[in-house]
Amino acid sequence: ISLVWTPDGTRLLSAGNKEDPTIREWDTLTWKQVGHPWKGHTNYIHVIAIHPAGTLIASASKDNHVRLWRLSDQQTIAIFQHSSPLRCVTFSADGKHILSGGGDEKISEWVVPKNANSKILAITTARDACIAGDLATAEESLTQDIDTDADDYTLYAHRSFILARKYAWDLALDDAVKSISIQPSLTGYISKGIALCGKGHVREARIAFDAASMFTNQDSGTNQFVLLIKAIALFNADQHEEALLLIKELAVACPNIDPLTRRVVETYLRIQLGIKASDGAHHDEAADHLTVAVNSVALSSKTLHLMYDDLTILFGWDLESLYLTAHQKRCQAFLSAGKPDEALEAHKYMMDVIDEPTKASCLDWSNQFKEQCSALAEQNDRILGAEIPGQEQYGYDTEPDFFHGMHQHSQVSRPRPQQRPGRLKRLRFPMAKAARAAPPPAPTTPPPVAAATTFKAQIRHLFTQSPHRATLPLSMFHSQRVKSAMLPQMRIVAKTRTSYLMMDILILRNRTPIHNNNNN
Repeated sequence: ISLVWTPDGTRLLSAGNKEDPTIREWDTLTWKQVGHPWKGHTNYIHVIAIHPAGTLIASASKDNHVRLWRLSDQQTIAIFQHSSPLRCVTFSADGKHILSGGGDEKISEWVVPKNANSKILAITTARDACIAGDLATAEESLTQDIDTDADDYTLYAHRSFILARKYAWDLALDDAVKSISIQPSLTGYISKGIALCGKGHVREARIAFDAASMFTNQDSGTNQFVLLIKAIALFNADQHEEALLLIKELAVACPNIDPLTRRVVETYLRIQLGIKASDGAHHDEAADHLTVAVNSVALSSKTLHLMYDDLTILFGWDLESLYLTAHQKRCQAFLSAGKPDEALEAHKYMMDVIDEPTKASCLDWSNQFKEQCSALAEQNDRILGAEIPGQEQYGYDTEPDFFHGMHQHSQVSRPRPQQRPGRLKRLRFPMAKAARAAPPPAPTTPPPVAAATTFKAQIRHLFTQSPHRATLPLSMFHSQRVKSAMLPQMRIVAKTRTSYLMMDILILRNRTPIHNNNNN
């Protein structure tokens, strides 16, 4: 028995013997058979091989035939006749050729059809130009074909796709309508739905995509791909929630039908949401979307652009660099959000998961990004130092010695790491915003005549004094302004700016009534 795994590990394919010359597909999570057996061979299947992109299967049989299958819909794409029973088959490293050998002791080479990976489109004359992004050449080629055969409905639909890529929505809609008028078809209604979404006619576009589903021959794989195209077109028309909801419903309704394609589309849309959020200065939201994208296994395949060239033809997706783009946008989102630590962590993760050629290609960007992170971190340090009076360089506090002359051996301050900016703001907020109740009037004795002062002013005055003068003013504890409600603020200041011993003194003074100086 010949066995082969799909690249994503979600499927296992097995080949049958003379009594059952079929290929069966198994779900590796449930170990249940997916769909029906693949029928076509008439004798023992010696070996099966999988295309580097994971979309095509080649099988070699004792019936002298090599069959090329499409994994998404289990359809036979091509049949190659050998001169003797076959024993082995494999794909070339670039996936463009099939090599087979058998009893005649010869190795035969077969060309994989260029449109073998296409689920819907079969553009032949303009396909390569369209994938390469040369839309002018693709349009010119299709126009020449239309001039030769004006009744070929597929040519109008294909040119409509090219015009939609160029945002010529009116011309694209005209070609789509012309295609349908000649003969209603799957590609005709898909092109019409895309053009209508581009013009903002979302309601009419939904009807066109529904009509396209009538031409899928009830093939679940093709029907899902049409719905995914509908989701992408709706997303491009700013119907983001509807598009993502459609993909979610497809995952629930058809969990075993080409799940990788569904995940690729969802991941791409997540990246687009992240880019849109970043452009709108919603950097935290952008980071969330892009984090979901980079954690998806859908982007890990190096042959992703070969597997889904239909998406490149229809929408111009750059799937080849999608993985790197998602990582770089995520790093930049964290940096723009003012989070240099998270940005550097995202950068480190990116450099750990990408391959060496990709690292070399983005080396300049990487160095520049790290410099930006360092500059932002230094800026945060300067801001933090300015907010905390008396802070020394490198973010450490110089703690005043409240017992100068009593223990000279403890003059060296213990450095503590600098507080993060977000933490500092949370600590300072209660002191800046907490309401201060007015002190009750003294019952008998009038208050002494003195300059008005506040708790915050006394603390600030305390911290600006030189170490040998930084002693606690006794009047601060006699003041009726120091109440239990002020204790948390005293603790915060004590922990942030003074030694832990000073914090204990503050707490002790707050709890112990002071009658005279002799009791201190």
